[in-house]
Amino acid sequence: MEDAGGGAEARARSKQYDYGANSNLVVNTASRPPRVAHEPTGEPETLRGRIRASDFGDRAVQTRPPELDEKLSDNRKKKERDAASADPDLPCHDAKRTRRAAAVQREVSVLSLTDDFRYKPKTKETRAAYEALLSIIQQQFGGQPLDVLGDAADEVLAALKNDKIKIPDKKEIEKLISPNSDQMFDQLVSIGKLITDFRDAAVGMPSSDGADMMPDDNIGVTVEFEEDEDDKESNFCQGLTIDVQDIDAYWLQRKISQAYTDIDPQHSQKLAEEILKVIAKGDDRDVENRLVTLLGYETGEYSLSNPRLAPILEQLHATRACTTERQKNLGRSIRDEAQRLINNDSASAAGARGHRAVDGDMESGWLKGQRQLLDLENLSFHQGGLLMSNKKCELPPGSYRTPQKGYEEVHVPALQAKTYESAEKIVKISDMAEWVRPAFAGMTQLNTVQSKVYDAALYRSDNILLCAPTGAGKTNVAMLTILQQIGLHMKYGEFDNTKYKIVYVAPMKALVAEVVRNLSARLKEYKCIVRELSGDQYLTKQQIDETQIIVTTPEKWDIVTRKSGDRSYTQMVKLLIIDEIHLLHDSRGPVLESIVSRTVRQIETTKEHIRLVGLSATLPNYEDVAVFLRVSSDGLFHFDNSYRPCPLAQQYIGITVRKPLQRLQLMNEICYEKVMAAAGKHQVLIFVHSRKETAKTARSITDTALANDMLTPFLKDESASQEILCAHAELIKSNDLEDLLPYGFAIHHAGVLVSTATLAWGVNLPAHTVIIKGTQIYNPEKAAWTELSPLDVMQMLGRAGRPQYDTHGEGIIITGHNELQYYLSLMNHQLPIESQFISRLADQLNAEIVLGTIQDAREACSWLGYTYLYIRMLRNQHCMVHSAANLLDRNSLIKYDRKTGYFQVTDLGRIASYYYVSHETISTYNEDLKPTMGYIELCRLFSLSEEFKYVSIRQDEKMELAKLFDRAPIPVKESLEESGTKINVLLQAYISKLKLDGLSLGSDMIYIRQSAGRLLRALFGIALKRGWAQLAEKTLNLCKMIDKQMWGVQTPLRQFAGLPNEILMKLEKKELAWERYYDLSSQEIGELICYPKMGMQLHKCIHQLPKLNISAHVQPITRTVLAFALTLTPDFQWDDMVHGYMEPFWILVEDNNGECILHHEYFMLKKQYMNEDQTLNFTVPICKPLPPQYFIHVVSDKWLGSQTILPVCFRHFAFKHFNPIQTQVFNVLYSSNDSVLVAAPTGSGKTICAEFAILRNHQKAVSAPVEALAKERYRDWETKFGEFARVVELTGETASDLKLLDKGAIVISTPENWDALSRRWKQRKPIQQVSLFIVDELHLIGSEKGHVLEIIWIGASSRGFFNFPPAVRPVPLEIHIQSVDLANFEARMQAMAKPTYNAIRQHAKHGKPALVFLPTHRHARFTALDLCAYSSAEGCVTPFLLGSQDEIDTHTQGLSEDTLKNTLKCGVGYLHEALGDLDQEVVTQLFLCGKIQVCVVSSTMCWGRSLPSHLVVVMGTQYCDDRERANADYSITDLLQMIGHASRPLKDNSGKFVILCHAPRKEYYKKFLLEAFPVESHLQHFLHDHMNAEVAVGVVENKQGALDYLSWTFMYRRLTKNPNYYNLQGVGNKHMSDHLSELIETVLEDLESTNCVAIEEDTYLKPLNLGLIVSCYYISYMTIERFSLMLTQKTKMKDILEILASASEYAQLPSRGGEEEFIERLVRHQTYSVDNPKYCDPHIKANALLQAHFSRHTVVGNLAVDQRGVLLYAHRLLQAIVDVASSNGWLSLALNTIELSQMELACRCQENGIQSIFNLAGMGTDEIRDLLQLPNSHLQDIIGIVKRYPDIDMAYEVCEGDAIRANGNVILQLTLERNMTNLTSETGPVHAPRYPKPREEGWWLVIGDSSADRLLAIKRVALQKRARLKLEFTAAAEAGMKNYMVYLMSDSYLGCDQEYEFAVNVKDTGGN
Repeated sequence: MEDAGGGAEARARSKQYDYGANSNLVVNTASRPPRVAHEPTGEPETLRGRIRASDFGDRAVQTRPPELDEKLSDNRKKKERDAASADPDLPCHDAKRTRRAAAVQREVSVLSLTDDFRYKPKTKETRAAYEALLSIIQQQFGGQPLDVLGDAADEVLAALKNDKIKIPDKKEIEKLISPNSDQMFDQLVSIGKLITDFRDAAVGMPSSDGADMMPDDNIGVTVEFEEDEDDKESNFCQGLTIDVQDIDAYWLQRKISQAYTDIDPQHSQKLAEEILKVIAKGDDRDVENRLVTLLGYETGEYSLSNPRLAPILEQLHATRACTTERQKNLGRSIRDEAQRLINNDSASAAGARGHRAVDGDMESGWLKGQRQLLDLENLSFHQGGLLMSNKKCELPPGSYRTPQKGYEEVHVPALQAKTYESAEKIVKISDMAEWVRPAFAGMTQLNTVQSKVYDAALYRSDNILLCAPTGAGKTNVAMLTILQQIGLHMKYGEFDNTKYKIVYVAPMKALVAEVVRNLSARLKEYKCIVRELSGDQYLTKQQIDETQIIVTTPEKWDIVTRKSGDRSYTQMVKLLIIDEIHLLHDSRGPVLESIVSRTVRQIETTKEHIRLVGLSATLPNYEDVAVFLRVSSDGLFHFDNSYRPCPLAQQYIGITVRKPLQRLQLMNEICYEKVMAAAGKHQVLIFVHSRKETAKTARSITDTALANDMLTPFLKDESASQEILCAHAELIKSNDLEDLLPYGFAIHHAGVLVSTATLAWGVNLPAHTVIIKGTQIYNPEKAAWTELSPLDVMQMLGRAGRPQYDTHGEGIIITGHNELQYYLSLMNHQLPIESQFISRLADQLNAEIVLGTIQDAREACSWLGYTYLYIRMLRNQHCMVHSAANLLDRNSLIKYDRKTGYFQVTDLGRIASYYYVSHETISTYNEDLKPTMGYIELCRLFSLSEEFKYVSIRQDEKMELAKLFDRAPIPVKESLEESGTKINVLLQAYISKLKLDGLSLGSDMIYIRQSAGRLLRALFGIALKRGWAQLAEKTLNLCKMIDKQMWGVQTPLRQFAGLPNEILMKLEKKELAWERYYDLSSQEIGELICYPKMGMQLHKCIHQLPKLNISAHVQPITRTVLAFALTLTPDFQWDDMVHGYMEPFWILVEDNNGECILHHEYFMLKKQYMNEDQTLNFTVPICKPLPPQYFIHVVSDKWLGSQTILPVCFRHFAFKHFNPIQTQVFNVLYSSNDSVLVAAPTGSGKTICAEFAILRNHQKAVSAPVEALAKERYRDWETKFGEFARVVELTGETASDLKLLDKGAIVISTPENWDALSRRWKQRKPIQQVSLFIVDELHLIGSEKGHVLEIIWIGASSRGFFNFPPAVRPVPLEIHIQSVDLANFEARMQAMAKPTYNAIRQHAKHGKPALVFLPTHRHARFTALDLCAYSSAEGCVTPFLLGSQDEIDTHTQGLSEDTLKNTLKCGVGYLHEALGDLDQEVVTQLFLCGKIQVCVVSSTMCWGRSLPSHLVVVMGTQYCDDRERANADYSITDLLQMIGHASRPLKDNSGKFVILCHAPRKEYYKKFLLEAFPVESHLQHFLHDHMNAEVAVGVVENKQGALDYLSWTFMYRRLTKNPNYYNLQGVGNKHMSDHLSELIETVLEDLESTNCVAIEEDTYLKPLNLGLIVSCYYISYMTIERFSLMLTQKTKMKDILEILASASEYAQLPSRGGEEEFIERLVRHQTYSVDNPKYCDPHIKANALLQAHFSRHTVVGNLAVDQRGVLLYAHRLLQAIVDVASSNGWLSLALNTIELSQMELACRCQENGIQSIFNLAGMGTDEIRDLLQLPNSHLQDIIGIVKRYPDIDMAYEVCEGDAIRANGNVILQLTLERNMTNLTSETGPVHAPRYPKPREEGWWLVIGDSSADRLLAIKRVALQKRARLKLEFTAAAEAGMKNYMVYLMSDSYLGCDQEYEFAVNVKDTGGN
């Protein structure tokens, strides 16, 4: 009898002969007399307990009639045909439901696999027991598919339920689950007892032997179906229902053999050839007739009009075509299939609905009537990387198949290695250039592949595609291309690694780390820094700047290029290496396509070459990939398998066994056989796909070898190796490895013999034989067991063969029989690479729209042409773009204008792109996210993410999930049957750090964790954008919980590594608020936890948790806007190991209820600014009724428990406003002398209003705008009024300005110059005679320099008061506001370039001028280049050039900047401060004359030139203020001035204004542009200098006078209007008096402490010498205090420079990013060094710029602008130092300072014997030419300078020299006379071309005692022709002859100083 333990099938067979089933045949002889056998007794007998109903018919032979089989077969095939022809498309509104349903259908359940599993539990109890059984089996088997686990469960149950055995046999169980403990066995027995319905399920189960005899599953009751005769076709015709892709070259031959059973193969082949010839010729009717003649009538139907025949005929033709034709035919068939889907989709309900919505737009829109909406999901390849577009695989010669029992083997022999040809040259390392060799250290020569690519890789910059077998040395080719780029930046043997970056894209993170190690070691000699940039490796900007080679993964680089716009980063990339580019065929392929297409578009746009290098395995359609990479034929290299260093013999084993458990056991047997074939000869590497399977496989082979006594081949007895292995086994921690190692086996969870796939990537450990045992691996993304990726398979087999030891390697793949074709095609390079881009088309399109590279549908179509999809499937991309855009629009990621094709990105679209979230998920969040959600609802919403649509609950997981379900801290409302529950529970399990047993469950948790970070960040981003405060807090906390793997209720100290869990649990039990821990000492903390030793460590960790203290200063700007000045003070200890380089924080301003976020900012605290306060300025809206308070939250982006909250109270705020008045101004200005205030928008013609007043009274008029406008106004009014009134501009030089004021009728001045001149108005009559005073741009009173205008009191009455609202303009203004949500400043600026270009094309049509404002000159230049590049990329050669090319060439000949010449030729000019005057003037005139359409201007030049334009684009409203280490907003006045340029009266009906701003500022600008902003006073911050000036000139003589002075200021009038802005406590008279009195007292005390003012009798004010100097030279009182404290009698030139540069006037010198390097370079090359320089310090910068000027070192760009400001201040500051030195009587200091003021002009002729310029004056022209060797043009300049050089004769005489007494007065009479031979009547300004503005010469007369270094008298003189003057000083106290020196010193010229000695006879009081 058959063994009772034969399994489930054997048990089913034995049931037929069971005793219980035949009990009625048993005769009990003991109770009856003997009788004839089977003789009936006639008594009724019960059958109860003897037979079951299920046993009836168990002896019957179960068969069915052949007719029924035929009918059933026909019926089944008909259903298949109907299903195949069914329309797969579904309505759009059911799309999401359909995807979910499809995902559910793909879920695999143990109970649903009826073909493989026989047992189905029927009750809840048995189901629970069965799940427990599956859980145990899953723990034993490890990672195995469900079919294997279910089959094993059936076998175990069969053994447990064997009625033949009363007690289950443990040995039988161990055969199935080995090994198992007694405890497990008892558990299995208990579970078996709980399963009571297995007997019922088992009875009636057919035997495997009779499986073919069982009725069909579709038959329930025998029913005869009537069918049409048309449905019955012959066998030949029934083949038409197959998939056309199954038709290969032998298909027809097989069908003929089926139709003619007696035909031989040769005849069949011949007949097939004849049929194909007939089909290829003639028309359909002729072909049909021939086929009838050839095959006969009765064989089948030959109508070629049958639609099912068309694809078959086409495929038959394709099989006869060549390879190229087959690929073309394949592409054509794909296109036709796509068209069929289009037609089907058009007929669907969703399509119809979509078409009705867009029909009206399409006719006139960009699609021009094309209305197809494609179903992109159906068009994508669901097979992913397993897609095979070929069904025929041609194997190399010598290949053969071997059928075996249960499997089939295919052997492919190793190709013969390619021998070197005589013409081939192998490159030797010694022949390489010397600088190249270090990268190949340890090598002697390159291999054949590398040698062939050598020249193209190293000496050319063309793109390369290298297709070569694994192990062919492609990494060395990549190294050659890297060296080529390094070599481009080599000069004189030195490498400049700052000019380029290289990106190496590796397919996996494990490979990234390996590449980083490899490249770092090999490029060490070149000082190249290689760093990893992957998911968990973040690089700071500084690290990126320092890095030359970035190694990353495709996804990470896609994210970087999606977000980044920093030109110093992505646009410095010169080489992009993509390793394993055949990943295009994989599901990750769309990412690669996106990267390459984005790079190629960047190349074409910027015209900057980026080299693309693709490395790939051998591909059949490599030409297509080459076209995609833009590789020419010279850069395409293809090598077949013969170039593999070690040829590979391949074995493919396809398992045909159906039962899963038997299939697994058979795999183990085959694996054992293959190992035994190599054992003792070669090393073997077995790859399995789970950690548990490594041990099980190794143990299976070991046990089998032990049973067969075959261990000897593995390890010989008494060998040395066995002793070594036994010795090391004792050191092994893994129990499995300890047992196996002595037998010569190892398991390598990435280890040696039996390993997971990680070994193939992480460790380069080759072996002769590589076995891949099974090709199914669990994919958590699909939540299913899928085939290995091609990349993994090739990487594993790449480990086969050791070139230095083996002649060939051997690769063995054990897989299912159905997958044989795929792996044969893959490894023999017959698997064409197809595009997977359609599956991600919508998301990738959204990313490009967010990035700004695509603005409309036409650009999207162009972008699609750059993809590999376009190469492989040439089709109408318009429909694809239209469909993807519709999909994004429907999901709210973009706004799609179907009529024009324009795209507008939304906040949801940005979030989806930034966080790599699919559009389906974003749509789900958008619909379901609510502001009141709690953690329960958030976790549920997270589980609904589309990324987890394939995640399902498997039967073997339910037990473990139930345990996790109970331990979830956040309650889960759904049941365990829902897949969302699993996602939710696993997320919480990860946070709780719970350990999981199952492989699939663990893989699912890892996948969920990897996705959770970005998905929850997306939820946080949505909550932030919508202003939902509570939801934003919860989502951010969830993000941090996942990152830190802890719950928010736990102590924040869990975020620090190394703290014992017991201590942390003690702290969590303490009911002590976290804030209290900051107040505890380390000793107190130790006592709190009863562990004093831990107190110090805990105290340290507590104070390392990032914390910011905050204070806020709030000022109301209007009744709806508040200005916040937030000061952030770090209050924690920085540790690089804990905090890294920076700590990010969120600044959130919430309303009173904590429900709405009113403002948010992202703040980065950098390590270098840890000890400094940080200031943030922003505005926040406020509404009525006035809320009592707002809350400011500062929350760490990374750390839980790091939060600071500051309430801001508004109870004391008061708001008032004025009503506008509108009227005309002409009569008041022209017909009266009343003071007038005209307030109107910029560009409203206010300058004309000023001219009305000038025309009424032009005797004396002064306009006081900013300096840039002063020059513009001077040029304008000089033209208009110059004929009847002299127009002059003040210079800032007091002496010359007084002359100009006396001569000019219209005087133009800056506020500062007029303030300096008018301070002594009582003594200066020209100032008193001013009858008209015009203040232009009076709103500048609210700017930082507005305090200068404070003393101006307009005093306009209601008759002269005009205030117009912003909307009143002579030319109406259209305003468009666009936001860009990028935190990085440079990234944001680059992202704005394309929208700016589109705004110009959209709003400035027909050549209307467009003006673009940017922050800096660098941005202006780059943007001009970008605009030119965008125009050329669209195919428009010069769309912005309005004049002829010849005209532009004529005007640009004299330009000094080459870049400007190039952009002007495209019609784009740019202006910035660093441009020369000629360049600026040329660009201005070309723009005003309409020769160029676009002018790009730096923001500071908005004041400098009149550039009226139709369109003004403000590209960014912030500039990078490195001094404050933050991005600062443009001032309101600057922005108003920019708006004013959008006005061309009489030319335009309206102006256009486009503002591109940072997203958080959008609402602010909406308010600002639509309502008037009041200006406020800043006088209170600058009152010291103004008060000192009034005291100095005697206007203010006491404190009451000071108070009266304030009452005339603008500040006084605003105090009661906006009291909170000025910190005024109330608006009553007492409050006002107290506030002003306190202000006056504070100011006067400060002035007294600096010795500027003396306060006598606590009331009267007296100016002191330092105060007079401050007022005279218009400098700060803090500067003079610094001078007086730092200057000494012994101060040297170096110290004078440092003191000069330390002036407070230089504190506001701007600091810009990247300038430190230039400042450092200047400092290091200067004459006077600086001690301990801090190069970001503005005072160090001022010192460097001064010395650069003195040394004539040229600086450019912004530094040149800064240098100009430094020099203008330096002149006044040096004069002040001279006065300070004179006041103290320090002679040498005064002389040195005067010499310093001369240093802007120097003549270098001493080396030729010329000691003075006067030597040149005595020489002729020819002599000077011979001496200086200069061209004539320069020679004339020299001669002119020599003629103007001052020649002064000085005579002196001591008056009454005989009567001088000790301590008496001495008068020295001096006569100065200038030689006027070569001069006109006036000397004119000094010739100082390096000085920024004209300067009049000045002279110092100094008398001093050089022996005592004592200065006795000094006088400043302005000399024209002749001057007589006297100097008086005090004689010495002692009698005798005293020698003194008199000095004549120029403040402008070097070399013309004079000094003379004179003696004075001093007598004593007695006359002796």
